[in-house]
Amino acid sequence: MSDSIVQIRNLCYSIGSKKILDNINADFEPGQIHGIVGPNGAGKSTLMRTICRIWQANSGTVHIAGRDQRQISRRELSQLVTLVPQESRIDFSIRVFDFVSMGRHPHLHRLQWLQNHDIEIIDQALRVTDTDHFRDRYINQLSGGESQLVSIARALVTEAPIILLDEPTSALDIQHKLQIMELLGLLKKQGKTILMNIHDLDLARRHCDTLTMLRQGQLYYQGCAEQAFSSEHIREVFNVEIEESTTAHGTSLLFYAQ
Repeated sequence: MSDSIVQIRNLCYSIGSKKILDNINADFEPGQIHGIVGPNGAGKSTLMRTICRIWQANSGTVHIAGRDQRQISRRELSQLVTLVPQESRIDFSIRVFDFVSMGRHPHLHRLQWLQNHDIEIIDQALRVTDTDHFRDRYINQLSGGESQLVSIARALVTEAPIILLDEPTSALDIQHKLQIMELLGLLKKQGKTILMNIHDLDLARRHCDTLTMLRQGQLYYQGCAEQAFSSEHIREVFNVEIEESTTAHGTSLLFYAQ
């Protein structure tokens, strides 16, 4: 077994006769931010859901910290891996504190109330995500960016070492995008392993340690983020051309149709 905290071997997932994931082999090292990119329908969200066993793969294996995830109980798996879904807006009334506290459920016995230790963990997560100031507000009153930060806070209180995020910056304004990426960098420094589906390739290049590229359900590339953005890779995966633009603030990526 390698040193990877998440190891995927020959993973396949199909719906009927349609292959969504086709023989995926990938490794994700601990303590890094791993970006997963690809066009719509490439299998990115499905990969997330098979890693945390929301969906059961048809074949292949996923090992979490050296253990076959099929041999890990649901309760223990929830303590190892947590998923922040793409759609974080909540349409029912629940206080932010109560919503975040739901992340402690894998650590509580049946009918057990939150203990002082749990409340300390919740308070810390609210502070880290800068959401403590609306802890008593109802979550359905928050903006999309605020809701996303609260969902990350709930993931943090699970204390899971692996955080999966499905498009955490989608449909957010630039301020909240940068705030979330800064937060993920902080979590990386704290030793968390982050796997993130992301459409914004410029953000991915700036903030991810590795990139995994999917195309039509197959693994196209996995490795250094900088090397991922060759003209050939971008053309093959996204069917567009790429150009770098350098300014006083750094290098940005420009994409245009072939």
